[in-house]
Amino acid sequence: MHAWHSLKLDELMTLLGSSPKGLTSSEAQRRLQSYGYNEIEVKGQPLWRKILDPFRSLFVVILLVAAAISFVSHEPLDGTVITAIIAVNTFIYYSQQHATNRVLKSLKRHNQQYVQVLRDGQAVNLASHILVPGDVILLSEGQRIPADARILHEDNLYIDEAALTGESLPVKKVVSTEAIHRQLYERRNMVFSGTYVTAGSSSALIVATGGHTEFGVIARQAVRVQPKSPMQQKIDFIVGRLIKVLAAVAIVVFVLSLIRDIPTAEALRFVMAMAVAAVPEDLPIALTVVAVLGMRRMAKKNALVRSMSTIEDLGLTTVIAVDKTGTLTKNMLKVVGHWAPDKQADLKVAARRTLGSTENVMEPFDQALQAFSAQIPAGGQLLKTYPFNQALRMSGALWQEEQGKFLYVKGAPEHLLNLCQLPDHLKGQAESQLYSLVSEGFRVIALARASLALEPKDLSKVGAATYEFLGFLAFADELRPESAQAIAAAKNAGISVKMITGDHYETAFHIGKTLGICASRDEVISGRDLPASEEEIVPLLKSKSVFARILPGQKLTILRALKRNEITAMTGDGVNDVPALTGAHVGIAMGSGNDIAKDAGDMVLLDNSFASIVKAISEGRAIYDNIRRILFYLLSTTLGEVITMIGALILGLPLPVTAIMILWINLVTDTALVIPLGLEPPEEDHMRQPPRQPRAPILDKVILTRTVLVGLAMAIPTLLTFGALINTGYSLEYAQTVAFAMLVAGQWMNAFNARSERLSAVVRLKVPNLKLYFGLAIAMTLQAVVLFGPLRQVFGIVDVAASHLFAGMATIAILVLLASELHKLQKQQKAQPTADQSLIPA
Repeated sequence: MHAWHSLKLDELMTLLGSSPKGLTSSEAQRRLQSYGYNEIEVKGQPLWRKILDPFRSLFVVILLVAAAISFVSHEPLDGTVITAIIAVNTFIYYSQQHATNRVLKSLKRHNQQYVQVLRDGQAVNLASHILVPGDVILLSEGQRIPADARILHEDNLYIDEAALTGESLPVKKVVSTEAIHRQLYERRNMVFSGTYVTAGSSSALIVATGGHTEFGVIARQAVRVQPKSPMQQKIDFIVGRLIKVLAAVAIVVFVLSLIRDIPTAEALRFVMAMAVAAVPEDLPIALTVVAVLGMRRMAKKNALVRSMSTIEDLGLTTVIAVDKTGTLTKNMLKVVGHWAPDKQADLKVAARRTLGSTENVMEPFDQALQAFSAQIPAGGQLLKTYPFNQALRMSGALWQEEQGKFLYVKGAPEHLLNLCQLPDHLKGQAESQLYSLVSEGFRVIALARASLALEPKDLSKVGAATYEFLGFLAFADELRPESAQAIAAAKNAGISVKMITGDHYETAFHIGKTLGICASRDEVISGRDLPASEEEIVPLLKSKSVFARILPGQKLTILRALKRNEITAMTGDGVNDVPALTGAHVGIAMGSGNDIAKDAGDMVLLDNSFASIVKAISEGRAIYDNIRRILFYLLSTTLGEVITMIGALILGLPLPVTAIMILWINLVTDTALVIPLGLEPPEEDHMRQPPRQPRAPILDKVILTRTVLVGLAMAIPTLLTFGALINTGYSLEYAQTVAFAMLVAGQWMNAFNARSERLSAVVRLKVPNLKLYFGLAIAMTLQAVVLFGPLRQVFGIVDVAASHLFAGMATIAILVLLASELHKLQKQQKAQPTADQSLIPA
C-alpha cells in the first residue's frame, strides 16, 4: 500500500491522475473496469465446508446411520431409499440456501448508499459501489465514509473511527501532510472506509476502494459469525431435550428388544426406526423458509430487517419510543407564519443569512428556510458557516456586510430569547407570541444576529450580550394521515407509544393529543423537568407518554429506563440518535436518515412511516405464531409415531410401520404441510393480544399438553387397529399398510389443528390458506402413488380391504380432531371470565 498520508497533495493528484474537480465520466468508467466495484468481499466458507454443511445436521447423521445399518443387515432396498431421501433433503437445503442468498442480496440493494461525487466538474449523486480511486467526494454530517480518502478541504470535521481503530471519541481531521511513520490512528489527514462523519463537512480524494481499503484488509481476514437468535436458542433447547430423551429411550428399547430374544440386527433396525420417527428432519428447512420469506414480506411493507433476531424482538415489543418528525409527520416543513418586534423587519433576509451557503441543503428546516427566502439575493460575503451546536441549540453563518461583520443565528426560541437582551415588555410580547404559535401545533425557531469585530472559531465564543433578537418563524409539518390509526392499533396490541421530541412543550402536547398518544397535559413532561437518573425516570414512565424538549443524552437515559421493564423499539435518524438505536432492543432507523443511523439500526424504515413499524410488529408476531404452529405440528406427530413404536414393543407386537414408511411420513407428508403452516395468515385478533413474555418458553404448558393429547390420539387407534389385524390372522404387511395409512391421515388432520392455537379447526377454515391446500393435495397424490401405484413394492404395501383402509383413516382423523378441539374448548371456557382483561383498549 502507498503511504497516502505522507504525500503532498499535488504529488497525490499526479500519482492518481486526478484534480480537485474530480474525474471525467469516461475515465471513471475505465478505472471501474480496472479496479472493480467498491465492495468488500468478506472471506466466506470454503467450498468443501458449504458442500458438507447439510450433512453436519444431527438429523441427517441419524439417517446416515440408519442407511448404514440397513446395508449391513442385507436390506439394500431400505438403505437405497434412505440414501435417496438424504439426497432429496440435501437438494432442498442447497436450493434454499441459494434462495436465501438471493433474497438477502435483494434486500441489501434496498439499502444502497449514495454519495456526492465530482464528475466532469459537477457534483452528482452516485451509488458508492461504483466509486474509484481518483474520485473527489463531498462528505457531510452523519455520512458513512465509502472509501479511504485524503482530505482536500474540511470545515470543523470530526470522524468516528471506533469501528476501525477502537478510538471511542471522535477524531478531529485536518488538511496536512503527515510523517510516513504515522500509525493508522494518527493519520489526521485521512478518512477511512466504514467510519462516520460526526460533525462538519469535507471534500476528499479517494485513494483506495473495496478490498484495498484499511477496513477491507481486516475484513478479508475474518469470517463474521452470526450469533443464534433467542428463538433459535429456544428451539435448540427443545431439540436438545428431545435428543437426550430419545437416547435414553433408545437404550431401554434396545435392551428390552434383546430380552425378548429379538435378533441384534433387527433390534438395531427397530431402534433406528424409532429414532428416525422421533427426529423432525424438516424443521431446519421450514424455519429457514419462514424466516427468509418473512424478511421479504417486511421489505415489501417498507421495513428492511437485518436478522431473524430482530423479527423475534419485534414480535415481543411492548413499547415504541418515537420521534415525531418524519415518522408521525411527513417531514415536509414550510414556513406558515412569522412575528418580529419590529413590524418593518423582513425576516426573509435574516432567514437567508442564517443558511450560509444554499448548496446541498439537506436538513428539513433549512430546506423550508431556503424556500421561504428564495427571492432574496445573498448579498454581502459569506465568511464562515457554523454547524448546529447541540449545547447552544443553534446554528448560523458569519457575513461581511457594508456596516461590518454580522453573525446570523437560528435556534430554539426559548434559548435565543434568554441570550438576547430584550426590554421586559418586548420579552413578554415575544413569550406570549411563542406560546400562541406552539399551542396551535406549529414548530417555531427564533432568529437573532450579532455585530462582531472578529471571526469567532465557533458559536460558543460569542458573548450572549451581543445578540439582537429578530423574531420567530413558525413551521407546519403535516401529520401523516395513517399515524393516528397506527398508534391506536399499537395500543390495541398492548404496546404503549412514547413520543420523544425536541419540540416545544405545547407543540408536543398538541401533536400527542391529536394522534391519541396522550389525553391531557399530565402525560407530558419537558426535558428541563426530567430527572437526571434512570431510577427516578422509571416511575414516571407509567404516567408520561410525551417527552418534550429532549436532548440526545436524555433520550438515551429514557431508553435505559424503559429497557428495565420493557422490550423497546426506538426510532432515530441522526448521529445523535446512534447510542439510543444501538441500545434499544430494536433500533429503527429512518430511510431518509444519516448513514450512521441506518447502520446502527436493526431495521430501516424505507418510507419513514410509523404505520410501517406497526406492520412490522404485526409481521413479527405472525412469524412467531407460525413457528409455534410448526413446532406443535412436528412434535405432536413425532410423538404419535414414537408412542406407536414403543407401544408395539411393550405389547409384544412387531413394527407397525417400517423405517422407510416413517421416513416417507417425516420427509414427504410433513414437508408438504409444515412449510405452508409456516406461511399461515395471522389470526384476526393477533394484534389485539398483549405481547408475549420474552423469557417465556416458545411452547407453553397449554401447547405441550395438546401435543401429548394429539400424540396419544394418533398412537392408540393405530396400535389397536394394528394389533387387531395381527391377532385376527392378517399378514404383517397387511396390518402395516393400514397402520401406515392411518398415521398419514392423522397427520393430514393435525395440520388443520395446528392452524390456530385457540380457534376451532372448522372455524379457521373461514380464513383460507391456499398454500396448505396445495401442500395437502401434493401429499395426498404422493400417498396414493405409494398405496396404489408403482412404489408399492418399495414400501412393502399390499392390497387391503377398502373398509379397513378408509375406516382406519377416518377413525384416526376424527380422534385427532376431537383431541385438539376438546382441549381448545376447555381452555376457552377456562379463559372466558378474563378474556376481556387481556385486551388493552385503544
